[in-house]
Amino acid sequence: MLSLICSLNNLLAWVIGIYTFTHTICMIVRMGLRNYARKPLDLQKRYGKGSWVIVTGATGGIGEQYCVQFAKEGFNVVLIGRNKEKLEETEIKVKEASGSVKTKVVVADLGETVEVGFYQKIYDQVKDLDVSILVNNAGWGECCHFEDISLDWHLSNLRVNAGAPTMLTHNLINHFLSRKTRSALINVSTIGNNAPLPYMGIYCAAKRFLTIFSYYLTDNYGDKIDIQNLTPGFVSTKIVNNYNGPDSITPEKCVKSSLRDLGQEFTCLPVPAHSLTAQMFHTLYRYSKPLYRMLLVNDLEKRSLKKYYKDNKE
Repeated sequence: MLSLICSLNNLLAWVIGIYTFTHTICMIVRMGLRNYARKPLDLQKRYGKGSWVIVTGATGGIGEQYCVQFAKEGFNVVLIGRNKEKLEETEIKVKEASGSVKTKVVVADLGETVEVGFYQKIYDQVKDLDVSILVNNAGWGECCHFEDISLDWHLSNLRVNAGAPTMLTHNLINHFLSRKTRSALINVSTIGNNAPLPYMGIYCAAKRFLTIFSYYLTDNYGDKIDIQNLTPGFVSTKIVNNYNGPDSITPEKCVKSSLRDLGQEFTCLPVPAHSLTAQMFHTLYRYSKPLYRMLLVNDLEKRSLKKYYKDNKE
């Protein structure tokens, strides 16, 4: 009986290994075709010439690049963020990218509240614009032990990463559905949405919510709205302490990949390296949690955890 159980375990291990290997090869081939053979759509033609894009978290990193790249495509841009000076700096870059586009700055701290009145005030500032695309980019997290951060901080994290996309999407959904041309919604998630990154549980949980929310939206509104779930790996931004390793990409590269896939792909993994990382995370977390934690905990402790406690000690 014991030998039979061992044989079945070995067989199961082989099946899992073959499946994972085959799935990885297919994913690599698909990513290669997507990166080097696919042509981006004419976004102006698809979503409406002279229409507007709303970008949250527009003060830097990925959000700033969304503003710049959409401006280059000819879209007018609404910049949402909590720091007026940084928003104005991004606005200047948008004007430099395309002097013909219009801009609008909306100062709002999305981590402050999820009250209906707060988001109604934001909507009132854009309701007369032909908004065709919403980019739910605003997000932040901290690499630290769960118990060492206040409950207010955790709630603010959830408000930014999960509450804000829900509220903004709800405010704009009827407008999108009433437009004669298609609209688009980009939710910026993370590869950590399927396998939680150590010390970043709340952040990853909120991004998992955002991914499920994206699935729901595309199932129910995909006939009128293009939904993209952007799930990058490491991007050189403040949230990962501007990490610049071999598996990291620039915000510009990340956003260009997103625009390339917009209207053609639900899940956007910007580069092949991120696809491989996502597959590795998922496989290790599912089948070998000790190895998963060993690899990631060591890396995050060296790169982010010690920095957090050093900064807060000082």
